[in-house]
Amino acid sequence: MEYLYRALKREVGVAENELSTASLQEEHRSEPIASVAETSMGDCVPVGHYKSVPFPANTDRLFALRTKDTDKEHIHALEQYRVLRSRVLEIMRMQKMRTLMVTSAVSGEFKTITAINLALALSKVQGIKVLLVDADLRKPGIAEVLGVPYHVGLHDYLRTPMQLTDMLLQLTDSLFFAPSGGVDQNSAELLHSSEMLQFVSEVHNQFDIVVFDAPPLFPIADARVLANLVDSVLFCVRAGRTSETTVSEAIELVRPKLMGTVLAGAKPRPGGSHYYYYESHGKE
Repeated sequence: MEYLYRALKREVGVAENELSTASLQEEHRSEPIASVAETSMGDCVPVGHYKSVPFPANTDRLFALRTKDTDKEHIHALEQYRVLRSRVLEIMRMQKMRTLMVTSAVSGEFKTITAINLALALSKVQGIKVLLVDADLRKPGIAEVLGVPYHVGLHDYLRTPMQLTDMLLQLTDSLFFAPSGGVDQNSAELLHSSEMLQFVSEVHNQFDIVVFDAPPLFPIADARVLANLVDSVLFCVRAGRTSETTVSEAIELVRPKLMGTVLAGAKPRPGGSHYYYYESHGKE
């Protein structure tokens, strides 16, 4: 499956022509990322002691881990996540954001793979501790992709009093994971709860960046609820699959928090101008 990543088209005042291939490649070469960690993201409280678990079972779709891969398509994928990471870090620093929700209009838009690889890429920046949260309480999928076993997750935290140390898993020195836990058809109510507010507040204080993989905006309300709790939203679109009307309606639901969009599943233009793509296989 070929993905096409369009560089973040920001809703925070950046002109379209700033997203040219040349400017993004130049930004990637300089990657002023260390200063991000030292400025707006270096004041979180120390992360507690969490259970360390090995991962992954395989790296087929974890491009941000495959730094020694010689496959041309995978190298290209890695570069695109680096570009995406650079843009996200820049915006979060400028806007003093710490929490980011990744969502889409409907299922099948590759939002989960985007969230996982973005979190992995962000965690490789020195001095930044990242938490990846599977906030899909109806159709969780991150643990399976990562090959990570777990006993309790976000669902359990919201249902039963417990500490973060009882639920969060440490994958690397700088990457942590909150599994979804059990499936719950009353997930919208759980995300509306005071316990969810407490969770967001706690992880906001303990991690530099928190990436929430949320459910699609349609047909359930969960992502709309979660959007009210985070600083920003990254919206994923699969080209040629979802109608323009559906995409537009979904974007309007999160526009006040919209950081930018990622376009997947389209053919790159000749020469690659303004567009970024990688090859992958498998479902979302």
